[in-house]
Amino acid sequence: MHSKHTSRALTLLVSAALALGTFPVSALATPSSELQAQVNEAYSTLTQYANELESASNELYQLQQDLESTQHEIAQTEDDIAELEVKLEEGQEKLSERLAESYKQDTSSSPLSVIVGASDFEELVTRFYYANRMIDYDSELVEEVKSTREELQQRREDLAEQEAEQQQLVEEQEQKTAEIQAKVSEQQAYYEGLDSELQQQLAEEEARRAAEEAARQEAEQADREEQGNNGDSNADNSGGNSNGGGNNNDSSNTDSGNAPSSVVDIALAQVGKGYVFATAGPNTFDCSGLVTYCYGQMGISITHSSQAQYNIVAGKGHLVYSTSYLSPGDLVFWGHGGSGSAIYHVGIYIGGGQYVHASSPGVGVVVSTLYTGGNFAGGGSPV
Repeated sequence: MHSKHTSRALTLLVSAALALGTFPVSALATPSSELQAQVNEAYSTLTQYANELESASNELYQLQQDLESTQHEIAQTEDDIAELEVKLEEGQEKLSERLAESYKQDTSSSPLSVIVGASDFEELVTRFYYANRMIDYDSELVEEVKSTREELQQRREDLAEQEAEQQQLVEEQEQKTAEIQAKVSEQQAYYEGLDSELQQQLAEEEARRAAEEAARQEAEQADREEQGNNGDSNADNSGGNSNGGGNNNDSSNTDSGNAPSSVVDIALAQVGKGYVFATAGPNTFDCSGLVTYCYGQMGISITHSSQAQYNIVAGKGHLVYSTSYLSPGDLVFWGHGGSGSAIYHVGIYIGGGQYVHASSPGVGVVVSTLYTGGNFAGGGSPV
C-alpha cells in the first residue's frame, strides 16, 4: 500500500517538476489577472491619447486651412494692386496727354479751336463745358484709382498681420500635436509591451495547466493499474467540463443623402488591418484615413480629417441622429459631449446597426455595433 501511494506521489512530483522546468516562471512574476488589469488600463489611456491626437489634428487642419485662405487673399490683393498700378500709370499718361492737347491750336480740343469752331454763343459754351468735363473726368479716374490702391495697400498690411498671427497659431498647434503624438507613440509601445508579456504569460500558464492535467491523468491511470481497476464506478474521477455556454443574443432630419452602398464592401475588405495614426491605407489606417481610402476607391475625394468629414456631411444637410435613417455607406461620428465641433472619431455604417472603423492602436480595423448614446454626434452621406 505504501509502495502504491509512493509511486503515485513520485509520478505527480516528477510530472510537475518537468512542467515547471519546461516553462520557468520567476517568483517575482506579476499574476496574469493583475497584468491583464494593467493591459486594460494601458489600452484605455492609449485610446484617450489617440482621441486627443485626432482632435488636435483636426484643429491643426482647420488652422492650416485658414492660413492658406489668408495667403491666397494676400496673393490676390498683390495682383489687384499690380493691376491698379498699371491703370494708374495709364490714367496719368492719358490725363497728361489730354492737358497737353488742350494747349495745341491744331487740334479740335484746344481752346482756340473750341472758340473758332463755334457757330454761336450757345455752342461755344457747350464746347467749353465738354472740353473741361473730359479733363475733370480723367482726373477723377486717376484719383479713384489712387484711392483704391491705397485701400488695397492697407488691406495688404492688415492681411500680413493676420497671416503672422495665424502662422503663430499653426506653429503652436503643430507643437501641441507633436507632443500628443509622442505621448501616443510612448503609450502604444508601453501597451504593446504589456500585451506581449501578458500573451506570453497566458500561453505559459496554459501550457503548465496542460502539462499538469496530463500528469494528473497519467498518475490516475497508473493508480488504477496498480489497483487492478475493474470498472469501479468510483474510478471515474477525471472530472467533466461544465461550460456555461450561454448566448447573449441579446433632430428632425430624415434624409441622410445618397451614399454609395458599394463602399461597404471596400470597407469590409479592410477589416483586420492595423491602426496607425495619420495613415490612409492601403495597409494601415486611422479612423478618418479609412474613410478617405474607401471613398477614394470609388473615385470620391474625401479630406483626411474626421472633423472635416463631419463638416462635409453637415454642410450638405445629410446629418441624421437615428440609425433608422442611416443607409449603408453613410459616415457615423463621435464628438466630445456629442458636439459636432469636437469630433474625434468616424466610421462607415454598413447596415444592421453595425459599422466598420479603424478603432485604435492594437485593435485596428474592426466591425462594431453602433450605439447612439453618449458622444454619438450623428451620421450621414458626404455625397
